[in-house]
Amino acid sequence: MISKLSWILFIPLTLAAAFFKLARTILPDNSVFGLSDMMLDYLVIGCVALIFLFALILCLCDRKISKYYIPHRNFAAGIIGILLALVMAADGANTFYGVIGADKVDVLAIIEAIMLVFAAIVFVVMGLTHSFSNKEKKTFGLLYVAPALLCAVRLIRCFVEFTTISITTADVTRLFCYIFATMFFFNYAVTLSLTEAKHAVKSCFIYGFPASAALISYAAGNIYASFDTENIMNNAQIAEIALMGLYILAFLIELSVFVKDKDHVVIEDQDDIGYKDIHDGEVSDSEDFVVTGLEDEERSDTPASSYLSTADTGDFLYQATKDDKSRESSYYKSAANDVGDYITDEVESEYDKDGKTKKSYTDQLDEIDKLILEISGDK
Repeated sequence: MISKLSWILFIPLTLAAAFFKLARTILPDNSVFGLSDMMLDYLVIGCVALIFLFALILCLCDRKISKYYIPHRNFAAGIIGILLALVMAADGANTFYGVIGADKVDVLAIIEAIMLVFAAIVFVVMGLTHSFSNKEKKTFGLLYVAPALLCAVRLIRCFVEFTTISITTADVTRLFCYIFATMFFFNYAVTLSLTEAKHAVKSCFIYGFPASAALISYAAGNIYASFDTENIMNNAQIAEIALMGLYILAFLIELSVFVKDKDHVVIEDQDDIGYKDIHDGEVSDSEDFVVTGLEDEERSDTPASSYLSTADTGDFLYQATKDDKSRESSYYKSAANDVGDYITDEVESEYDKDGKTKKSYTDQLDEIDKLILEISGDK
């Protein structure tokens, strides 16, 4: 599966993006190749865009990757998910408190606070699932969309905020963080809920790599530059961005290790799509799922005509008959008598009773003439 080759450019370009983001805040202006802060931000965006394009090309060329995936036990993703849930819950409560104390009602802030609470619940569930179980339930499929909706709301708030300030002072890399994060978490929700989609697993690679690169590089630069030591809650959004990036990175590592190709996944029941994974000689079965996988060894050992040798015909209605020659001869006699209704001409044999070749009609004319002459001569 060539989708995994996306790591080749992801690692160096992510490090480069983090360096350019840190250089803007740590180093003096124009100290990196004489580039301004805005040009360094564009370099960060360029690195993220290259990661996206490289992953997109590889995933589009990948014909073997399966469209279904069940998350496995991942302690790193579980711990990061629980920490992210705690930060989101605290940020949501703080946002509610700020909206109540404000003079005017901010609709986007209220929606963001609600989505923070739902996203916190989702990350608690996913964190516990990653840590203690390798089975996902389809019952939480709708809740999985909450992180994607949260990132979409924050993307809208970024656009609204940038309309009130100069573009030269705006940090446009935050837009790319939420754009790719929204797309990743949406496809991540589709993958976890086992919704039938052709490219959900591929999309996790396509959007996950640039999302992780953008989130980690943005957090690396802003934690150092704008960390608030007086009011810790002002750092909640930057902490969420950093933890999101690490969570996506942990899941991409897991996905790269455990994802299967489509030849090892067979859908048995379209009405109740699910998954039964066979690996390392052990069957990992999930309660709601009916998809089975076959290893290459099992495929090669299974004969093509195994159904004929193993099928149970005990319940079939059939009767064995003996080879009766008298019945066979009577059948052909009756079949011969039924040809009277057909339009056919009787064809005589080319041989007479003695086995000699019969003469043709023209050869027989001379003998008839001779016989007529003899009879006429006698008279």
